[in-house]
Amino acid sequence: MSKEKYHGIEKLPFFHSYVPNSDTKIVIDVEGFNLWMRHVQHMDFLSETEELERTEAYKELENGHALDLKEAMNEW
Repeated sequence: MSKEKYHGIEKLPFFHSYVPNSDTKIVIDVEGFNLWMRHVQHMDFLSETEELERTEAYKELENGHALDLKEAMNEW
C-alpha cells in the first residue's frame, strides 16, 4: 500500500461503496481496513489514558473551565 495522502474514503484501499439511501454509512473490506491500519505510518492513535484525559478536558471546557496552559506544560 502506498503512503499517499487520501482526500476521500472512496480512494482508500478498503472502500467498497456507500449504503444506498444513507449519507453516513459505507461498505468496507474489514480485513483490508485492519491491514491498512497496521501499515499506516502517518497517523498516531491515542492510548486509553489519553482518550480519558481528552474526554475529561472536553467536559471541563463545556462547563466553562479554561486550560491553564502554563500548568499543563509543567505537568506534561
